[in-house]
Parts: sequence; C-alpha cells; structure tokens
Amino acid sequence: PAERAVFLRETQDKLYHPTAFYLAKVLVDTVMQCFFPILVVAISYPLIGLNGESAERVLWFYAIMAVSSNCGAAVGFMVSAAVPSVNLALSIAPGLVMPQLLLAGIFIKVEDLPQPFNALSYLMVARYAVQATVVNEFSCSEKTACNATVWRTSSPDQCGDSPCDFCCTSHEMMAAGGICPVLSCNHALTSLGMDDIWPMSETSNEETILFNMIALLILMCLFRLQGLNVLMCSYRRATTGSCLPCRGTAAVGPGPVRPPSAAPSPKAEVPV
Repeated sequence: PAERAVFLRETQDKLYHPTAFYLAKVLVDTVMQCFFPILVVAISYPLIGLNGESAERVLWFYAIMAVSSNCGAAVGFMVSAAVPSVNLALSIAPGLVMPQLLLAGIFIKVEDLPQPFNALSYLMVARYAVQATVVNEFSCSEKTACNATVWRTSSPDQCGDSPCDFCCTSHEMMAAGGICPVLSCNHALTSLGMDDIWPMSETSNEETILFNMIALLILMCLFRLQGLNVLMCSYRRATTGSCLPCRGTAAVGPGPVRPPSAAPSPKAEVPV
C-alpha cells in the first residue's frame, strides 16, 4: 500500500506493465524470504535441541521454513494489493493468522473438525508446515537394541543405559499408568496423531515430508497468482473504474453543433 500511488502513476504513464512490477517484487521477495530462514535455522535449531541425527534433517527443516515463509509473503502481497492503506492491511492480518492456528491441527485434530472447517483446513499453510516439521523432527534410525517390553517398565534411573530414542521420567510413567508410552520416534508420531494425516506416504517419512512440501509449493503458487490477479483488479479499477479486463466502449452520438460564428464562410467567387 505504501507504493500504491507511485505504482499507479508510473503504470498509467506506461513506464512498465503491472505484471512486470509484480514479478520483479516477487523475485526480490522470494530471495529475501529464502535468506532469513537460514538465520532462523542457524540460531534456533541448536538452541532448541532439534533432531540433529543427520544433516538431512537440518536441510529439510530449512526447506520447510523457507517455503512457509514464502507462502506467508504471498498472502501478504495478496492483501497489500487489495487495500489502499497500510493500517487497513495490518487490521486484516489477524483475521488471516487465526484460522491458520485453529484449522492446522495444532489444538484440534483435523479429523475432529466439523464441516466446513475440515475442508477449509486443506487451504491452511500451517497444516502442511506443522505436519512436515513434526514428521521431520521424529524421523530417526530404528534402534534394534531397544526392546519395548523391557524398557517400557524400566526405572527412570536407568535412562542413561537405555538404547531407545526416548526415556520417560517418573511423572510421565505415573501419568501413563506405570509404563513409558513413547520409546521410539514411531511411538512419538503415533502419540501426536501423525500416523493418520494427509498427505502421507506408506513407505517412508521422507516421502511424507516431500508430499507436504509439494502441498506448500502449490499453495504458494496459488497465492502468488491470486496476488497478481488482485493487483491487476486494483489497477483496472483505478484506471477504468472496473475490475473486468475488457474495456467498455464509449457511446457514439451526434457530434457537437458548430456555432454559427465558427461555421466556415463560403469561398468568394473571383471574377475571371
């Protein structure tokens, strides 16, 4: 919105086409949105202690953050192209963020959402970002030495000798009835409800992450194209008064009546 007046003036002066302006903005913004997640991953990943079993887990996490950031920027571009002021855009933003939290399966499972909210969840960027992030975090190599029958009821004091991925504290075992419900990454995904999500692969967690990344890319392209559509609509409304791409034809009527004083005088005959 801050560049709206300059954009309209320059496009009406035919300095560039609105599509060229939008593609240039998207290109620069995409590079920036891919750069900032590098800082986020470099700082937050080791501080939080996320899955560092292999470099593949870190790269997947960065890819998820980069695509999610571009999806958010695409939604921001779409809103900015539709409103005339920054204040109005900021007032609309909370209405776009809250559905992402409520329909992404963070507080309520997607399967438990009533219609039409269950159907709307397929358009939520946060749904696929959360699913991909959780599956990536709890993707680890299988520990053959972890015997669930033995270590489910083992004392928490033996956690240092446990070959399993996770070990429960005394409070967690007491809350679960004297057993440790989560010993491996697969147990963790099951307890978080990530064993029955869409999209999901039946063969590997990497394919599940890839499917969710593809869904994020599709949403990003959809929001980018819709942002271009909204920008063109705003441009046409400012220039022609209508969002329709076709221009109205002017009515053809009789020409203006020439006043008598302006009527051409007949040529005088010159005698030969």
